[in-house]
Amino acid sequence: MCSYIPNQLIDEIEQLKELGRFDDAMKKINTILFRDPTNEDALLQVTDIQYRQGEIGKASKAIDFLNAKKKNEDPLGLYIKGVLEMEKNNRLEAKHYLQKAIELTKAENHEIIRCYGLCQYWYGNREKGINLLKDSFSLNNKDAEIVYNLIEIYILEQNYKKAKTMINYFYKNRDKLQTIDKDIEYYDNKISLFEKFINTQQMFTPITK
Repeated sequence: MCSYIPNQLIDEIEQLKELGRFDDAMKKINTILFRDPTNEDALLQVTDIQYRQGEIGKASKAIDFLNAKKKNEDPLGLYIKGVLEMEKNNRLEAKHYLQKAIELTKAENHEIIRCYGLCQYWYGNREKGINLLKDSFSLNNKDAEIVYNLIEIYILEQNYKKAKTMINYFYKNRDKLQTIDKDIEYYDNKISLFEKFINTQQMFTPITK
């Protein structure tokens, strides 16, 4: 059987997800799974919906099935599994899946590298994590999420000078930045708060770092 979903149905499912009508979206996906229980696109949609609903355990089951089916050689499946393990704070497991996904994509996928960088940073390998985020930025300097991550990490590192450089980069390139599951206004609000925090710090300690 075909493992794709017709474009019209995909559009309907995406619209329902945007509206938060996850149960209705799942019903449409189930009509496909009823005919083809191993439909890969449908199972990825199931994973996405359950992830958005916060049901990480359930989401893992569908992606585990797909990864087993592909003998853990599909970078997309490994990437998704890594993200889910990060959400569960299983960073050692997440590192394993994301590293393999990077190897399979020959370190050319900026999104996988971004997630791997965050995973390394939060695991305690801070310098390696930052370098990976910078590598991700080098591959795609128009991804708003990477810019946001770098600002956040630089602030955590109290490297306010670099954080301000990235904030200025965000404002300069705002209209050209790419977003996926968040509106650009989300980043506007977050980065505005970051900027206020840095300015507050500067009132007490001059930023020289």
